[in-house]
Amino acid sequence: MRTHPCSFLALALLGLGFAAQAANNPSPVDSLLTEDMIASLRDPFQAPLVAIQNERQKTELEAFSLKDLKLNGVITGPKKTRAMVTAPNGKSFFVGSGEPIGQRDGHVASINPDAIRIVEYEMNSSGKKIPETFEMRLSGETVSLTKKREEE
Repeated sequence: MRTHPCSFLALALLGLGFAAQAANNPSPVDSLLTEDMIASLRDPFQAPLVAIQNERQKTELEAFSLKDLKLNGVITGPKKTRAMVTAPNGKSFFVGSGEPIGQRDGHVASINPDAIRIVEYEMNSSGKKIPETFEMRLSGETVSLTKKREEE
């Protein structure tokens, strides 16, 4: 079977007509996905990028999980209140409000007569830091106050 050379030209022109029509009438998805929006989307196969802050030297208390630390006492003074915390290696530390503690960028939020409150941060899948509040009690238990609120 022999085809006429003009039939190829007609098919090519027909194809160009469809391409031109598609360019003039973008699909609803194409109108939503602008180049700026596509550029702002995170690659799901890459770990979230976290801005590197000024790295400081980590304290010994930041090497331990909160559940491994034990609150031994609270010392009140005329100017500030401190808490005595013991690490699993037997070493004791005195901490005050705002001092770093725990493995997840935590800090002592407040000190009460029978407990200390600690805020630690967990990274979600989009790279955002989510705070979680814990209470370390003299009774020896460490409980998550954030999870209790979510259950209620």
